[in-house]
Amino acid sequence: MNIARILEKFRTYMVAWVFFMVAIFLLPQASLAASTQQIISNMAVGEYSEEGSTVVQVSRSNLVQTTILPVYSLNLTANTTKTVISGQKVYFNHTLNNTGNETDQYTFTVSNNTGDNYDLSDLSVFLDKDNDGVPDGNPITSYALSAGESVNLIVSATVPTSATVGQKGLFTFNVSSSNNASGTKSNIDTTTVTNQSALIIRKKFSQTAVANNDVVTVRLDYQNPSNTATGVVTVKDTLDSSLVYQANSGENWNGVTVNPSEGNNDPAGINYSVTSNVVTAVLNSVAANSSGYIEFKVKVNKSSAGVINNTIHFDYDHDNNSSTTVISDVSNTAAVTVTPIYAVKINGNSTDSTSSNNVVATPTTQGGTLTFNNYVWNTGNTTDRFNLTFSDNTFPTGSQIEFYRVDGVTPLLDSNGDGIADTGLLASGAQLPIVVKVRLPSSYAVTTDTTFTVSSQAQSINDMTKSSSIKNQGTLTATTSSQLVDLVNSPENNAVGNGNIDNDGSAWKTLQTATSVNNIAGGQVVFPLKVTHVGVATEYLLSANASADFSHLVLPSGVTKVRFYTAQNSENCNTLGSEIGKTRYLSDGESQLVCAVVSVDPLSVTTTTPIYFRVLSTSFVSSNNNSNPSQDIIKNAITIQSVSATSQVEFMPSSRGQVAPLGTVIYKHILTNNTDTELTGNYNFIVSNSQDTFKSTLFYDVNGNGVFDAGDLSIKNMSDLPNAKLAAHQQVNLLLEVKNLVANNVTQANNTTVSLTNSGNNQVLASITDVTVVSQTQLKLNKLQARDLDCDGSADESYTSNSLSIGKQANGQGQCVLYKITLANTSATSLEKAFNFRDMTPVYTVLFQSPSCAECSSVTAPNVGQNGVVTGTLSRVGANQSYDFYFGVRYVGQ
Repeated sequence: MNIARILEKFRTYMVAWVFFMVAIFLLPQASLAASTQQIISNMAVGEYSEEGSTVVQVSRSNLVQTTILPVYSLNLTANTTKTVISGQKVYFNHTLNNTGNETDQYTFTVSNNTGDNYDLSDLSVFLDKDNDGVPDGNPITSYALSAGESVNLIVSATVPTSATVGQKGLFTFNVSSSNNASGTKSNIDTTTVTNQSALIIRKKFSQTAVANNDVVTVRLDYQNPSNTATGVVTVKDTLDSSLVYQANSGENWNGVTVNPSEGNNDPAGINYSVTSNVVTAVLNSVAANSSGYIEFKVKVNKSSAGVINNTIHFDYDHDNNSSTTVISDVSNTAAVTVTPIYAVKINGNSTDSTSSNNVVATPTTQGGTLTFNNYVWNTGNTTDRFNLTFSDNTFPTGSQIEFYRVDGVTPLLDSNGDGIADTGLLASGAQLPIVVKVRLPSSYAVTTDTTFTVSSQAQSINDMTKSSSIKNQGTLTATTSSQLVDLVNSPENNAVGNGNIDNDGSAWKTLQTATSVNNIAGGQVVFPLKVTHVGVATEYLLSANASADFSHLVLPSGVTKVRFYTAQNSENCNTLGSEIGKTRYLSDGESQLVCAVVSVDPLSVTTTTPIYFRVLSTSFVSSNNNSNPSQDIIKNAITIQSVSATSQVEFMPSSRGQVAPLGTVIYKHILTNNTDTELTGNYNFIVSNSQDTFKSTLFYDVNGNGVFDAGDLSIKNMSDLPNAKLAAHQQVNLLLEVKNLVANNVTQANNTTVSLTNSGNNQVLASITDVTVVSQTQLKLNKLQARDLDCDGSADESYTSNSLSIGKQANGQGQCVLYKITLANTSATSLEKAFNFRDMTPVYTVLFQSPSCAECSSVTAPNVGQNGVVTGTLSRVGANQSYDFYFGVRYVGQ
């Protein structure tokens, strides 16, 4: 099959799909449109280097969110006047537009006006599904439209037989919104009776759903229902610029060919011509009680999705008297819709959306960071939003992988409340640059230069079947030395001996997941592993893989994560201790029990899959693995039962901060139940630190102010929350207190992981990881927001870290949000180097108020009305001092 035929089949399929979706949307009383909710999420970032260091430290503020309120508005067009004959059924064409940002339900009423000459009967409202000016189906009384949608409606009415020449009848077509939408809600239609001719013209296209470059037939139907012939009739069809007239392609009048050139051999009774995309037909007369048609073809010239509307204007001599005024009228609004096509490409090329080459980062050393520049392209023909996720990750366990905005510093956040980082709305053909950063564990090393990969995936939110991924490839350089280790299962004590990987090809040990006891699916199993070391003291990194080849790391099918913990009693894994990524330093002949906790996905079928565990020395890497290897691998297996469900709990965001020796830092987090069902029962909050020099405690923010207060409650399980549950769609603030317990660990980094866990099956519902770096200078970055509803530059309320909601002003422009970012140095040591505030205008916003900072030596920002990076620079940060950085944005979304 050649490419042209493939594309034609695809186009045919898409057109058919649109017809199906249109049919679904046209079901009265139904609304299948998804919410258009928009969330403005924002987090400030600070950058600085400590005295004597060139390493850039990064501090993140808390997350602040603003939800866009629904705006309900409509527009009904238009008032219409028709010349009619008594007893005639008349159709009046109207268009209803949902000009708001949320789905709305509309109710229709039609009523005769007072003060006119007669009442019309049989007043009814119909859909005009195919936009041909003729009612479709049965009368309707209500209809639903999603944001930005429109529908053509027809009001039918019958003129009484008793009406006489010159008399008028008026009625009002009224639309009411279930959400009290603003806008034009009513039209008045007028009928004027004549005893001469009354002409009707309707326009339609041969198909209503099209693709760019399609050729469609336009048909103009005319009818004279009166007993009197018309005089001269002039019809003008000014084609939309997206419709290109196709000359000499079968244009005809009642089946007889006409010539588009002015004055060239048209049949008797018509003068047909086309000039500058305007079709003109002059008919000598339309006989009484007769009808006819004109046909021609146009080519669609519109690459973006959307509706193309066209209306015919016509004049006719209704009484065959050239001295009287002609009657002017319009046809129905005919429409074709260019089918929305959702498509996306993510790659590493800023100028070519078709490129698919791998993105290769500059190699890094142990504990370093790899940086990848990715670009998300909206290759569809309509505005879309794309979720961003990672897949096919082979980086070692403990690697931190995140999406950043183009500045490479500000995290990419969620803009629609589904808990997944996304691009925000991206116009057709637009490109969004993003940055992927991989921070490798400082404790991980390799024997030879090793290449790892992770794929970035962009997925259309409007069509989840459309996605694209790009492979990011980075290399970790090797270290050298030697040591010996033995990894075995405990208490079975099998796989004894270095290099004794499997049991004649089989797994040494197979465990089965516990069946989920509620509708939050997934499960965990725990493998107790004993690590025994011989030789000079060293520590061993812990990792898991789908195969024995650990040069390419990937989790087994169905396994979502593997975490390692100490055994609290050092004898078994019945009670887990703190989470670790490596063993403690083991002396000659010493052993340590390690608990490998394997989390699995819900699967549609039960399956057994192998899982390999490895220990690897970071400081002693063998130059001769046959005689003195520094690693050992064993093969186990896991049976994953068939379960199914969806993620329900969102825990965000993961944060980063600094703490002074013996100091404390507080991180704010948001826990949300995204379902219609309350979450209650035996669920625990498991808090673990990667370094034993830290202690972390989780608190419930009782007053919800985002700040640790004396009344905030320490929590360890679900029963510690109010009413011992997380109600349906409830959102609560949790505060994590991280304390550094020693005075001599400057530059040490600690990962604190908080997991909400089902104690019945050890399943982790959601988790966050906060990274805390010990610094002589303790800096804390805090972000607050306040609404400026009329955008006058002054906050209309106190600044807060809580979620807010905004909408639009009376003038139709979006309301504004003001941000206040505070840097506090809570230590007795000054930072004698520059500190940079860094932030960006969030998605759906532009800069409204330029940044201000009294103590800053400089600030930068985009022009007002534009989006981009805002910064401020402090030349130093004094001990026990705080500094404020302000800016404001205006909402410019739908």
